[in-house]
Amino acid sequence: MLSRDVARGIAVLVFGALAACSKSDEAAAGPAGPVEVTVHELEWRDFADELVAAGTLLADESTEISANVTERVQELGFDDGQRVEAGDLLALLESEEERGILEAAQASLDEEKRELKRLEPLLGRGVSEADVAARRTRLAVAQARIAQVQAQLSDRQITAPFAGRVGLRRISPGAMVEPSDVITTLDKTDVMKLDFTVPETFLSTLQPGLVIAARSSAFPERDFEGEVSEIDTRIDPVTRAVAVRALFPNPDDVLRPGMLMTVTLSSNPKRSLALPERAVVAVGEVKAVFRIEDGVARRVVIETGRRQPGWVEVVEGLAEGDSVVTDGVLSLRDGGEVKVAGTYEGAVEAYDPKSGQSS
Repeated sequence: MLSRDVARGIAVLVFGALAACSKSDEAAAGPAGPVEVTVHELEWRDFADELVAAGTLLADESTEISANVTERVQELGFDDGQRVEAGDLLALLESEEERGILEAAQASLDEEKRELKRLEPLLGRGVSEADVAARRTRLAVAQARIAQVQAQLSDRQITAPFAGRVGLRRISPGAMVEPSDVITTLDKTDVMKLDFTVPETFLSTLQPGLVIAARSSAFPERDFEGEVSEIDTRIDPVTRAVAVRALFPNPDDVLRPGMLMTVTLSSNPKRSLALPERAVVAVGEVKAVFRIEDGVARRVVIETGRRQPGWVEVVEGLAEGDSVVTDGVLSLRDGGEVKVAGTYEGAVEAYDPKSGQSS
């Protein structure tokens, strides 16, 4: 691979050859008038290394609502997409048998309480300590039986574990459900989590609390602002990337779990001289521009750095205040006279197929 100095030397020779050809052509064709050009004076712009990372949105809390037992659905306590609070009844399963068992267990407990209350005053007067202990044991068993039946009843009352929005109903009243059946989903979406990965070279620019902006193809004109909440403790030794989690407020509930979001991160910010990309003439890896000097175009080899849409950073070869040709470059030769017809006003805006015109 050629070194930078060798490449620059070759570029100078090429430019010189092109200039010689231009002079020969001019000599053959006779003197030509000044070339009309558009120019731009170098200006300072902010540059940075940018990275676009993609991630999938997750709800702050998310779960699938299902039953713990196999039973028939008696009623549902929600509509599709409804907001619910923690503890709200989502589904009620048939429980007549368990209620009957609970009534019987409660009656047995009451009986054991009455019998123990009758026997305790008679302790030592015909009633032994063993008789009282046995009755107390039967009372404890009755209490345990009630707790067991109440747990069975609780399994048949399915409630929301946290506040959020339920999804679509997957079953109907009267359906038989099993523990593997999903009744609906529940998501807490007032805050959304976005997990994405970035190269380890950006690690120094990341820290909890860093404000970032993300976009979704569902809302292409809107920036969603969030902040980094946590950075993984490990870097993947294969990809040399680290996982990052950011939190995004979602007060209007437009962000949904599963959406693809893109985040643009910047590092190594620097303010540098910049010129329009269209002014640069490239030959291989060497780049040059035409600088205006007293009405004459001079070809100058430059070194460029980072880029922005339509702009390029000038690292070497030009200084603040230099004017370079942006339009009319193809008609120029080194040392040729020019006539400034205007200044560069920016790139032509992209065509918008929706309106049938540039936007």
